Amino acid sequence: MAVKKNIIKILLFIDFILLLLGYLNCITLWNKAGLPEEYKANINSFSFDVRHINNGERIIEFDGKVIDKSGLVDFYLMQHKINDTVKIKSILNNKLIERNVLLPEHFKKTDLIILIIVTLLYFFTGIFILIKYSSSNFGFIIHMVTVCTGIMVIYDWGDLLTYGNIINYIILTLFEMSIFMMPTLFLHFSFNYPSFPHSSAGLRISVSKVKLVVLVPFYFTSFVCIIINIINLTRIIFFKTDITQTYYLQFHTYIADISLVIGLILTVAKLEHSALTIPDALSRKQIYWALLGISFGPLVYVFLRLLPRLLLGYELVSEAFMDFTIIVAPIMFLISVTRKK
Repeated sequence: MAVKKNIIKILLFIDFILLLLGYLNCITLWNKAGLPEEYKANINSFSFDVRHINNGERIIEFDGKVIDKSGLVDFYLMQHKINDTVKIKSILNNKLIERNVLLPEHFKKTDLIILIIVTLLYFFTGIFILIKYSSSNFGFIIHMVTVCTGIMVIYDWGDLLTYGNIINYIILTLFEMSIFMMPTLFLHFSFNYPSFPHSSAGLRISVSKVKLVVLVPFYFTSFVCIIINIINLTRIIFFKTDITQTYYLQFHTYIADISLVIGLILTVAKLEHSALTIPDALSRKQIYWALLGISFGPLVYVFLRLLPRLLLGYELVSEAFMDFTIIVAPIMFLISVTRKK
């Protein structure tokens, strides 16, 4: 029991450090440079009218750097601040356009405030469940899931100018770790929730074998991807290697998006399977509350942002819309775990 209390204290201290780093990254997000409207897709989060989404002008060169990969412009924007002037070459209707562009702010202040509220709610949910349900099988997993999600929200790319290389490296590394660990932790959560302390030994052994077979490859893949991108980040930040000479963007975008899609879909499938096979009515309701949170938060992110970005090259809903939906998930988790009848 004393060991578990010490582990909780260590995790709470880590949470405090993560929140402190999140605050530092908020400062960079506050000054994050974006692109003018002519270079963005025209997204209406409520019509979902794909036919009338305008990709805008396609950027082929940003400040003298050739743009031939997804995510390159976003990364190069990290080397600028609001009101910087850059030269952009773009194509619209097969016509080459070249102009000097004044970079606007990426986030509206209200959107950034919402990001902060969402992050704090995820951390609060994880800390509350860790403390109150530390004796359960799912307490630690939900804590890690919610903290990783909070990191994904608030550790988004800001700029590389506000702080030195070491702070930038730490923040970006934690961001990469959360991106690749989140789908695996969600899947792990689906095997541990809800817990059944009175189930038969044979059933527990059977479930443990299935869990081992499914989760080991996911954890192995997550760790490999994290190591690869940490190496890429080390080369980019400390050795000044051009990002196009690494595989950083490929792992940060395509591999991470695909793993998140697979992990969340399998999580929903496993929870649904548990709900259909569990005889206890209260446990079924707990699962469906958790599924409701996942459906409003992570699944909206998968089907309206990740998959369209992979298949079409742009999202179908705005960041502001996503902020309002993702905040539902921790609320549903709290309702789920605290249900007594």
